[in-house]
Amino acid sequence: MIDEQKRSFSFGIAGLPFLCSLTGLLLCIYVFELPLYLALFLGWGVAVLIAVLHRFSWREVLRATYQGLSSTFLVVGILLLIAGLISAWLVAGTVPGLIYYGMQFIQPEYLVVMAFLLTAGTSIVLGSSVGTLSTMGAAIAGMGLVFGISPALIGGALISGAMVGDRMSPVSGAFHLLSSMTGTKAEDNFKPLLKTGLPMFVICAGLFFWLGHGAASSTSTDSVNSPLVALLIEQFAMPWIVLVPPALVLTLAAFRVPIRWNLGLGILTGAGLALFVQGATLLEVLRAIWLGYDLTLQGETLLSGGGVWPIFNQTLLVFCAGMLNGVMESTGMMQTLLQKLLGRIQRYLGLIFSTMLLSVSMALLACNQALAIIVPGRALRPVYDRMAVPAPELVRTIGDSGVVASALIPWNLHGILCSAAMGIATTTFFPFAFYLWGLPILTLLLSIWNNRLNNNRIMNNLN
Repeated sequence: MIDEQKRSFSFGIAGLPFLCSLTGLLLCIYVFELPLYLALFLGWGVAVLIAVLHRFSWREVLRATYQGLSSTFLVVGILLLIAGLISAWLVAGTVPGLIYYGMQFIQPEYLVVMAFLLTAGTSIVLGSSVGTLSTMGAAIAGMGLVFGISPALIGGALISGAMVGDRMSPVSGAFHLLSSMTGTKAEDNFKPLLKTGLPMFVICAGLFFWLGHGAASSTSTDSVNSPLVALLIEQFAMPWIVLVPPALVLTLAAFRVPIRWNLGLGILTGAGLALFVQGATLLEVLRAIWLGYDLTLQGETLLSGGGVWPIFNQTLLVFCAGMLNGVMESTGMMQTLLQKLLGRIQRYLGLIFSTMLLSVSMALLACNQALAIIVPGRALRPVYDRMAVPAPELVRTIGDSGVVASALIPWNLHGILCSAAMGIATTTFFPFAFYLWGLPILTLLLSIWNNRLNNNRIMNNLN
């Protein structure tokens, strides 16, 4: 056990590692263009220094670092599998086949809204935004490229639809984690989540239909006979069998096969198609999986993406995030920050706003969607009970803030996985991710309305 003297951090000292990390992230992104993991490594170094100065032994600090690091192994494994999957499906002709056959049925003016609706439906079935985007995200993004649609718009539609299932699918891990951490029953949480989710879904469908209607370039309206499609047909064989890998992955996901085995099988089937249908050599397939796939003709990049090696910067970012969080939790610095925040809550609106702030802050600073659920869920449920605020409001507020905001943050693990699956950067699709940043606004407006109905009642018994 750690004695109380070691836990005596001031609020400023406890928040210093996060402050250094956030400042470093902003500098890496907007000033120096350095790898993001350097900023989190700096935060970890500051946290270690603070812990040692507060009489934690090096052994305790290193153990905490390893515990945080080991918690990221599964996420890193999934990230690397997704990178390999995209490469395998590109060299196998699967992604080109999805683009080619998809354009037989989808008109350019409807692609954006269909991207939103298809990913929303798939994510409800699979319960995973990452699984949804890794199976169809790259293909739809490729169709958008052929149609001349902005990657920002098509990416916003894809991530908006994919997060519908993450938030409230009956088979979503995040949904059940949210129910568990707030002490509520999963079957009771559909109604509060639909209260904001359904209006936002309708709004997004309308926006994507309107924006997508004129988004295709004039040169891409005859999609099947476009020059880019003709080049794809020249480079790849297009039998129906090239569509088997995504169908297989979707089917296995529906039967709840673990995602790591599912993605691994997707890589193997893609590699097999590349060897026996596309005529690639084993060395070419392995090179594509390791280094990524890049098809460039006449100076124009037709298809590119994937690769285990190009994703290593992101895996280092994941590792550093885990190390930082491990030290912060094990030393008690995280608890110091939470206690300071909870002690300031006095009113209903303050409670809702604090819940959103805490959830989004954990998504920003801990770089993890799960922690954006666990920390506010555990910490705030007793406060909601004492203030006589129904627990479903806690569920809805977390679901409308940290859960969806995680996918908008370039250094958040969830945002990294979604971005890698689509091949579109978070900073690119952010302006059009209407579902993700619209939900926090909508839930805040709903809370203001509820507050007016309750005459801004002051909560008591806050000791």
